[in-house]
Amino acid sequence: MDSITQIALGATVSAAVGLKPFGRNVLLAGAFFGTLPDLDVFIDYGNAIDNYTSHRGFSHSLFVLTLLSLALYSIAIKLKPHFKAHKLALFLTIFLPLITHPLLDTFTTYGTQLLWPLTSPPIAWHSIFIIDPLYTLPLLISMLYLWFSNNKARALTLNKIALLASCCYLGWGQVAQANITARAQQDELVKNNNLLVMPTPFNSIYWRVLSYQGEHYYEAFTYVGDQTPLQWNNYTSNRDLIKGSQPEFVPRLEWFSHGWLRFDDVQGQLQVTDLRLGIANFHPFSFAIAEKESDSESESTQWKTIEPIQLAVDENKQQQLLEKIKFQANLYWLELTQ
Repeated sequence: MDSITQIALGATVSAAVGLKPFGRNVLLAGAFFGTLPDLDVFIDYGNAIDNYTSHRGFSHSLFVLTLLSLALYSIAIKLKPHFKAHKLALFLTIFLPLITHPLLDTFTTYGTQLLWPLTSPPIAWHSIFIIDPLYTLPLLISMLYLWFSNNKARALTLNKIALLASCCYLGWGQVAQANITARAQQDELVKNNNLLVMPTPFNSIYWRVLSYQGEHYYEAFTYVGDQTPLQWNNYTSNRDLIKGSQPEFVPRLEWFSHGWLRFDDVQGQLQVTDLRLGIANFHPFSFAIAEKESDSESESTQWKTIEPIQLAVDENKQQQLLEKIKFQANLYWLELTQ
């Protein structure tokens, strides 16, 4: 999730257990611990692919964050011996914002390596967009009220309500996703093929549906409560481009994306796109990873690995994406009000 959401979540969960014994400074501590795991974005892992696939790695591991919580707890006790009077509250004030960060990220589509250093693929439940105001606003309001209010009891009550509301919203996303998934699975095109259902930006009403079938993938959009058949758009994945040779970065990208990739030969350059993020014709994560071998006599395409390059996002396509979502939202609103 975005940094503001993680700050608000970290502050509110810390306050829930630490405001009474430690005062409102726990909000600052919780905000810091809540955003700490995402500082891994400043680490250079060596190339664009490793940077992309290592984000939400060790820094989001339940094992690592539990050990870090214990270490920070021990340091806090040594620096502030009087904290021993509230050992459990102190530990939870540190542990909860650290551990809820990757757990919340798991609800998004990017993927979170909760079990690092185990090599299982990143976990992604695809039921909330990375920025969703309806999830964030209750937490943000509660955080500000906790800081400025002199009525601690009322502030803590509001905080419980905000945390409950945020949890209910996550549950709603799962229910909405399950409903749309069940409807999509009845479609003849989807049966026995990979299916991915995820929300479009900033909401949990309008959803994107992907089906992947070897050399083709299909994309459709629908909304909660829609009963009309899905209207699929057909695209090619171009997997035949890597039948002859597979550049070294492909397995890592396959692992990270669970195979939701498209390949393109652009002027002799092999470009790979993560289809899970964005929509057709606008995907924010595309990489150039190889160049065509000029002297190859093989019938299939041979590729020479290059230093991977993350391709720049087309701002015009980004604007088109937002306009499309706005247009569809207006249609949905018209249907509701008719």
